[in-house]
Amino acid sequence: MSITHEDTNSTSNLGLFFLRRRSFGKLFRILIWLLIPFVLWWSLRGVSFSEVSNNLGLMGWEAILILITLNVLIFGLFTLRWWLILRAQGYQLSFFSLISYRLAGFGVTYFTPGPQFGGEPLQVYLLNQRESMETSAAAASVTVDKLLELLANFSFLLVGVVVLIFGGFLVGNTSAGFIVIPSILLSLPAAYLFILRQRKLPISSIISKLADRFPNHPSIHRAHTNLKETESQVAEFCQKNTISLLAAAALSIGIWILMVLEFSLMLQFLGVNLTLAQVLIALTAARIAFLLPLPAGLGTLEAGQVMAMGLIGVSPVVGISLTLLIRVRDILFGGLGLWLGAMYSK
Repeated sequence: MSITHEDTNSTSNLGLFFLRRRSFGKLFRILIWLLIPFVLWWSLRGVSFSEVSNNLGLMGWEAILILITLNVLIFGLFTLRWWLILRAQGYQLSFFSLISYRLAGFGVTYFTPGPQFGGEPLQVYLLNQRESMETSAAAASVTVDKLLELLANFSFLLVGVVVLIFGGFLVGNTSAGFIVIPSILLSLPAAYLFILRQRKLPISSIISKLADRFPNHPSIHRAHTNLKETESQVAEFCQKNTISLLAAAALSIGIWILMVLEFSLMLQFLGVNLTLAQVLIALTAARIAFLLPLPAGLGTLEAGQVMAMGLIGVSPVVGISLTLLIRVRDILFGGLGLWLGAMYSK
């Protein structure tokens, strides 16, 4: 088969596109890391660390035990949602094995720059290698779980923004514009799930057109084949397992209720009693921080809590104290996850 001049140009253009994309990505990561010290300085510039230490000293061992128990319960519910999805697919897997796989995925996700993605390929790999699941089936379970997680997260963000606006915490004619972004974010996974239930494969269709445009790139064709298998299984799950899908969605609601409770308790243990609206605002700021392209929300979490506490009339010392608690919790879980991932990958 001969290679035409048009094919050569297409190959050259695609190669140039990926080269530019890698260069831009490298530059972007460098700029992000350079931004972190500035954001941390801004967050901590007016905070007394002796006050932070005194604030954290208010917590006793009972409070720490309560928070640990609550966090284990929350993480267990995250795993239960994934377990329900896998069970609906016909896989009877050990719940405790899934906890360790999800911990491993969380470890990668937490320390990866970006909006809470990164550990999903490891979860797929562990299901494939340790449970002998087909890659497409494993990827489908992780995809459904992630879509439900995104729906829950963006729904909460929308609620938080609504509380900000109608609670009078934001003023001005442009305040309603803040609803637009979380509404768009929420509509994306919701629309994707709806389309999949119609047995349509939107992402596979896009990759198929790309494969047709660049016929001499087998990697694109392999990606299209793998993605189509996974997306087909996700579509089949959404169409045939409505009850399981609703049960998993209900679990997502329960998880968020417990997360709000945990956040409120952390503040109470630090000596601050807030209204539900104030708790929602502070937690919304924390969730936004983790959506930004920084590893573990480094800098943005601190800045977000300082701003949130200022907005609701609380000392920034409380915001930094709260951030440290969150950091300790997430680093412990993330560190354990990385250790498990390293053990399983040997």
